[in-house]
Amino acid sequence: MALVSREALRVAIDAAVTSLVAEAAPGWPIRHDHCFLRVAYDNACGAKWDTVVRPPAKRNLPVEALAEALRLLETMADAGTLRALNNCSLALRGHLRGK
Repeated sequence: MALVSREALRVAIDAAVTSLVAEAAPGWPIRHDHCFLRVAYDNACGAKWDTVVRPPAKRNLPVEALAEALRLLETMADAGTLRALNNCSLALRGHLRGK
């Protein structure tokens, strides 16, 4: 993977989230920008992201984690992928019961 600056990743993440919010379809488990970011950051970290770094994530996550978050955001337009990633994030946070 080519080296990408933190600022370039932040811009790309913002654009990906804006696109997802605009595309949000009925039946999607999440619709808001902060929810897409939660899902991406939690999955990129393998934990509730703010237990790994101090907020804000865009400034404090390692560049590699930001790149992974962007990669995940780019897959979320698929409803099945979004649902699976959201469930993983909820499980990491202890919010997924009986699933």
